[in-house]
Amino acid sequence: MYKYTFSNTKKDLSAIFCGFEVCEKGHRFGPHVRDCYLIHFCLAGKGKLWDKYGEHKISEGQLFVIRPGEVTVYEADKNSPWEYGWIGFHGTAAQPFLEGDSVYSCPMEMLSRVRELYNTESRSPELYLSVLYELLSRLFYKETNTDSYGRISSVRRYIRYNYMYNVHVSDLARTFGFERSYLYRMFKTRYGVSVKEFLTTVRMEQAKTFLAEGYPVNVTAHMVGYEDEFNFSKTFKKFYGYPPAKEKEQSDNKA
Repeated sequence: MYKYTFSNTKKDLSAIFCGFEVCEKGHRFGPHVRDCYLIHFCLAGKGKLWDKYGEHKISEGQLFVIRPGEVTVYEADKNSPWEYGWIGFHGTAAQPFLEGDSVYSCPMEMLSRVRELYNTESRSPELYLSVLYELLSRLFYKETNTDSYGRISSVRRYIRYNYMYNVHVSDLARTFGFERSYLYRMFKTRYGVSVKEFLTTVRMEQAKTFLAEGYPVNVTAHMVGYEDEFNFSKTFKKFYGYPPAKEKEQSDNKA
């Protein structure tokens, strides 16, 4: 593990500090509030982030963003704990992150550069700033993708707020102006999962919450968008490794 604090005064973007850590199994940080932006690059392993948008599963090759004033908690996986490097920063150029998403896929060539920075324990703020500028460019300012990225974020946001309805990928593509295959590629590139996989993840995470709160399996199935209870139970078991009835039973035993 190492940490380093920078001293620079760029107004549009300033790297404040950086660090790297190989986390212990189940290592947890938070709840905590930052006064700057903070990006973590997951270089190996996996873990979870909780923020105002809910729970996010994060694995190698992804990064997550923490915003100023935001309450967050993050935790290393109990079997395959993550190794991550972080950069704290602020400045007017960072504002696109305010309206952006919490988790992104990191381009492989960028991830290699980040790994090299942390392997050498670089203390050059310019090198970390170059990573931030490139990341901003790739995520928000690519001329050919600016509009597409905005609509991709809207698709993701739509799913989070409408998972309980009869959502179909083809309908989403038509609503947001994509060819279905193009939507698949863009969503997968940006978030590391397909639209369908993301919809399933949101539904299963919500289902687990509802079951833990004591709702019956059949009611929970309908609450998260499944008309067929059997199909819901099959998907839940595949996702978590045990049937929803077990989650409900554990909830009843705690009551």
